[in-house]
Amino acid sequence: MCIRDRGEGGMVTTANPEIYARLLSLRSHGITRDPERLHENHGGWYYEMQELGFNYRITDIQAALGLSQLSRAEEGLARRRLIADRYDEAFRNEPGITIPYRNDSVGHAFHLYVIEVDDRPGDTPGTARRSLYDFLRGADILAQVHYVPVHLMPYYRELGSAPGDCPVAERYYTRCLSLPMFPALTDEQQQYVIDKVKEWNASR
Repeated sequence: MCIRDRGEGGMVTTANPEIYARLLSLRSHGITRDPERLHENHGGWYYEMQELGFNYRITDIQAALGLSQLSRAEEGLARRRLIADRYDEAFRNEPGITIPYRNDSVGHAFHLYVIEVDDRPGDTPGTARRSLYDFLRGADILAQVHYVPVHLMPYYRELGSAPGDCPVAERYYTRCLSLPMFPALTDEQQQYVIDKVKEWNASR
């Protein structure tokens, strides 16, 4: 039997000592061994569960992978920003396509690169985005949609959420499309993506 662990997870960073102490507690079932926080102290073995926490301790394998990734973080960020710059340049003046907003005072990590695609007048909202998605997928380009509004999921609808509750998010959802964005994306692969988006846009 082969058991595969995808190794998903994350980390939290903070410069706030109070938040740090709370996170330490929450990651291990709300348990503490800190003598200064104990209500009682029965000896060196003693610990207390002081609140309802979680089993959020990272594994050794994940920690090793995280350290490895951190050593390449700046390189990866630089590559992502370069890819984003090339997409921006390609689509800045492309009719019907809106590139991501940038704030020069913030260093964008470009985890995703999301364009927004305008529908033609009279089209059902989302028609153009669906068309471009299907076109790119047909060209072996793994475009994706990020994300379906949470309040439209069945679980939240059963709790009373309904279409129209978050009109800005809903409008964005009908227009958004994530283009390939990862540090290993080559210039040639990116140019292929750009060419296909422009080909689709010119044909409609």
